[in-house]
Amino acid sequence: MKRKIIILGVLLGGILASTWATATLAETGQKVMLIHLKTSLKHDDAQICVAYNAIWAALEQGLKVNVVVDADGVNTYKIGWFGKDSIQDYKLPERMREVLAKQLNFPLEKVPQVYGEYLEMLRSKGATFFINQEMLVTAGLGSLDAPLEKISVKWFNPVTMSELISLRTSADYYMAY
Repeated sequence: MKRKIIILGVLLGGILASTWATATLAETGQKVMLIHLKTSLKHDDAQICVAYNAIWAALEQGLKVNVVVDADGVNTYKIGWFGKDSIQDYKLPERMREVLAKQLNFPLEKVPQVYGEYLEMLRSKGATFFINQEMLVTAGLGSLDAPLEKISVKWFNPVTMSELISLRTSADYYMAY
């Protein structure tokens, strides 16, 4: 009986997640791009750098941007020494800042200098960030009751695998890094 209740709960959760993702798309009427951050800064800093740039460019094109932090990518935001993560104070290369300013027609002095500021700017421009709850628990960075326990960005939206699949299937465009 307990197993049937759990299965019913999982199925109901999947249906609700699918309905939520579809409703979100219908509300905005915008095309949706899903950016999937799977690679941690420790393993390849170019992946996350390009992903942030793609998020900004997509927002500038008027797309609704959902970002899912997943797999090893969750470790990028793990609280480390002095309560910070590994990307918060990571500097954007000056040449990249110059290119971004020119390509996106944005004042150079307003282009973020570190990735912590960049993440906040992307959020303020309208990007919505999700993080795979199962990976947080598996990596020992949180629990089902407190999924963001050891993650620096407390405004990430933890999602279940069913919700992650709904985000993916409701997206018009998809990029993975």
